[in-house]
Amino acid sequence: MFKLHKVFDSRHYRRLSLVQKEELKEARDKVHQAQQKEPKRLREHLETFNDAVIAIIITIIVLQIQPAFKVSQYLEFLGNIVIFIIAFFIIADFWYELHLAFSYFIFKPDKITAICDFCLLATLSLLPVMTKWIMMRDSAFAVTNFGIVYFIAQILKVFVQYFGAKPLMRSSQVMNIMMVKTSVHRIILVFLLTLFLILLSLVVPKVAMFLYILIPFISFLMPNNSRGFR
Repeated sequence: MFKLHKVFDSRHYRRLSLVQKEELKEARDKVHQAQQKEPKRLREHLETFNDAVIAIIITIIVLQIQPAFKVSQYLEFLGNIVIFIIAFFIIADFWYELHLAFSYFIFKPDKITAICDFCLLATLSLLPVMTKWIMMRDSAFAVTNFGIVYFIAQILKVFVQYFGAKPLMRSSQVMNIMMVKTSVHRIILVFLLTLFLILLSLVVPKVAMFLYILIPFISFLMPNNSRGFR
């Protein structure tokens, strides 16, 4: 689009009348103002989109719970509620981490940040399927796949935080170094923790699921200054 503007300038600008030149200047000024506001508008739209998608994901998960029509099904019903609570707090923890990221250091997100955010939401959207799988068959294979989706979502969350903070990092070399180191450390930590939980789920899947619910609870209890990039 901008190249076409240059071609238009070089070939036709001299042929324009004074009124047309003034109109073109006003149009360019409006486009320039819109470009200046675009990162802020993208930030607002991403936050709104995140809220909407995550709310839908949680709603879909709770719809997977089947009521106990018989007394013999009541224990299974309670187990499904526990699984829902696990999935709920995992997704809620992702929402809170995104909230902190957009509040503290993602002020001018770009297209890469938006792509990472969309990929994160797409991955989180798989959790209802993973949750239903566990409800239907409490097996090591089901819990392992749940863990893989959780791991991918954690990595994508780090990418959203890193790329979203890049404009802030450009203003400070020290900040850039700290953000890179923090991102690498978090990826390594997430990888090791998820690998441990996946291996544990192959042996004792119920214990692995119990740990999955502990992680978001512990994360929620952590003070805000220990979250994200410090």
